[in-house]
Amino acid sequence: MKYSILIFFIFLYMLSSVSCSSSDSELVLNRSEYKDKLRGFWLGACIANWTSLPTENQRIDFPFFTDLDFGNDKFDYVLDQDPWGADDDTDIEYIYQHAIEKFNNYKLTGLQISQAWKNHIGLPKLWVSNLAALGQMQNGSIPPETSLPENNPMWNMIDAQLTTEIFGALSPGRHDIALDISNLPIRTTAFLHSKWAAEFYVIMHSMSVLVDDSLSRKEQVFWLAEQARKRIPEWSYIADMYDFVKEEYYLNSDKDDWELTRDRVAKRYQYELNAGYKYNYPWDSGINFAASMVSLFYGEGDYKKTIRIGSMCGWDSDNPTSTWGGLLGLLYGFDELQTHFNKSNFSDNYNIERSRFNLPIPLDNFTSMAERGIGIIDNIVVDEMNGFIENDNWMIPLKNSTIKKDDIKETKVPWVIIEDNDNRWKYKNFETKKNQWNASGASLTYGYNNCEAEINFEGTAIQLFSYKSFKGGKIKILLDGQNFGEFSLENYFNEKGQYFIKIFEKLNLQPKRHTLKIICDSEATEKTIDMISIIP
Repeated sequence: MKYSILIFFIFLYMLSSVSCSSSDSELVLNRSEYKDKLRGFWLGACIANWTSLPTENQRIDFPFFTDLDFGNDKFDYVLDQDPWGADDDTDIEYIYQHAIEKFNNYKLTGLQISQAWKNHIGLPKLWVSNLAALGQMQNGSIPPETSLPENNPMWNMIDAQLTTEIFGALSPGRHDIALDISNLPIRTTAFLHSKWAAEFYVIMHSMSVLVDDSLSRKEQVFWLAEQARKRIPEWSYIADMYDFVKEEYYLNSDKDDWELTRDRVAKRYQYELNAGYKYNYPWDSGINFAASMVSLFYGEGDYKKTIRIGSMCGWDSDNPTSTWGGLLGLLYGFDELQTHFNKSNFSDNYNIERSRFNLPIPLDNFTSMAERGIGIIDNIVVDEMNGFIENDNWMIPLKNSTIKKDDIKETKVPWVIIEDNDNRWKYKNFETKKNQWNASGASLTYGYNNCEAEINFEGTAIQLFSYKSFKGGKIKILLDGQNFGEFSLENYFNEKGQYFIKIFEKLNLQPKRHTLKIICDSEATEKTIDMISIIP
């Protein structure tokens, strides 16, 4: 066993020197062939998205799903949608491509990102960090401040991992450019560990054109993963998760028993504290990154197998699965993906209006989306990569090919979340409701007239987050008996604006026990408590 592992690491070392060894080399990439790959990217993501949606958050602890739950008359591949429905695994990437076209700028500014979000993204299909970021933008904040932990308590959720892979696909062969143009979109919702998880996927998408065609799909995917791993600081729990799953895969003599590694992932990261990771929600960036590594390694580059495992893996299963669907679709291309499923009539249509609004082409199609993507890449190749176009080929200089580890020093975020359903809250005439998916932790506490809430905490800072709506009323906030005044929970935009908002903040408190008290007015308007965030 030890000898086999040694041989594997020698093999990985040899692979790591392939394709990117020369700083003066040039990539010749056919534009027409890459258009097929972009179509495959969109189709692959949609198949995976809709295949895994039925299992999303259905198994977030033991017992998890297994391969026995997948197949005829059970969970199964979804192949026949026409049109393919937009969902959050593909639609925000669509918005980013649209914004690039609209502003004629592949390196979107924070202001342009904010404008695109406010114009096209809203309820009901918006969650956790995306929801918190949009609420800030509607109040004037601009990325990247929308991802900072002091502004966005959901900064370490999965969101950026399903919204930014397209920037890798738009930067073929040049991970450095991909990281540059994806930086602000990633930092719209992600910080530190969740940022590195998103960058991991962006790098893999960008470098997919550099794989050695003589290698098997398994070897290609494993090589891509090893390249992306170089970016992650050793102190990040994202690095620990990658290394742990990889080792578990190679130590497992039964490569069909992926469930064994998934269960060990649950034990190590959900039920124990390891590598500085503390499990909060089934849509954490961390637990879902670890789950995605299970489907990556055990899927071994086979689209069907990877998507099946990802769908059964657990937690927020549709999101990491859709990422691999897009990556493998990019590797395979549209035509090869059809061959893979022995199906020649996949729909080319994409209904972005299902989930996003105010767009010029409500019913789009993969062919047109890919053609427009090729036009964006033309600009990136010429203006950003210093390459050129010749005979329907991109001539891309492969300079700056070394993947640099992010040099951010080990950082501990001090903010800690206390949800509205925590038993430390004392409520009068408030009711906590479950399955409130557009709230921070899928619970939201509602009150109307003459309601009160109180919580004691020990710490040096506190923030209150509530849900603003057009039905919102007013609350009075007292901290340690001091009246800080009246705060409105009314939405000043419309029913599509201002959701999960920081209502109150007090910093530089004395390090002692404090009491926060919330008093509602006498009007029968809606008052909500989503969570507080404190520095213990």
